[in-house]
Amino acid sequence: MNGAPSPAARLELAERYVARIAAHLVRFADGHDPMGHLYAIERLARVARIEWWEAQRQTQPGRHGR
Repeated sequence: MNGAPSPAARLELAERYVARIAAHLVRFADGHDPMGHLYAIERLARVARIEWWEAQRQTQPGRHGR
């Protein structure tokens, strides 16, 4: 086993990020702290992207190496 998260684990993680982003969008649409929620959405998207790239790198060693 290479320590990379399984596809099911990655899907679960992605679903959690989507749910958190959706919650921020609801609050944003209600007008509650618009800039704060936009920044939170941006941070969540960045972290999700980093985790996705890391998972991809672990499943395909050498392909994304520097």
